[in-house]
This record gives sequence, C-alpha cells and structure tokens, in this order.
Amino acid sequence: MKNNQIDHAIEYLSPIFIISYFFIHNILLVLLGITMSFYLLNINFIMRIIRYINRNTMIKDLSRYLNQNKKKEESDLINIKYSEKDSSITLVDTIEELGFIPSIDKIDDTNAV
Repeated sequence: MKNNQIDHAIEYLSPIFIISYFFIHNILLVLLGITMSFYLLNINFIMRIIRYINRNTMIKDLSRYLNQNKKKEESDLINIKYSEKDSSITLVDTIEELGFIPSIDKIDDTNAV
C-alpha cells in the first residue's frame, strides 16, 4: 500500500517539477521531474531487471555455497583414503623431506620408519 502511495505522489510531483520552471527558473527541478517520469513509465521493466539480478546473485551464492561443501567433502574423502593406505614413510618421502639420499649402508633405508 505504501509503495502505491509513493507512486501516486511521484505521478503528481513530476509534472509539478517540470511546470515549476516557469515560476522558479531552476533546471534541476525540471531534470528531476523528467527522471521521475521516466521511472514511472519504465517501472515494470526496472522491477524485472532488479528481480533478474537478485535471482542471479542468489543462484551464484547458492552454487558457491554448494561448491564449498562439495570441496570439503572431497577433501575429507581424500584424507580418509590417505589414512586408510599404508602410513609408512617410503624412501622417496624421506628424500623429499631431508633433501639428500640416505646412506646405502643401512638396510632399513628402503622403508624409513
């Protein structure tokens, strides 16, 4: 109801602002009246654009939220799969961590524990 009353007020104010140029000689009031008239003529189009933008932002936010949850679930699955595997450190892992190849003299260097 309030929105309808505001539209009626704008309907009466826009021609008043345009006609006021003859009395006040202020071009800003004329431009304001023309702007309000264009708004009233295109209010349905403007509302459709606003709804479209809101719908797209809601869809983007929802998809972003779902993607975050999906990535979280995938990372949890990867962690579970990794923990299910043999957790012993191999020779390759020790080379990566230490930065050099351990001595060959030790027999246990194939599986560093």
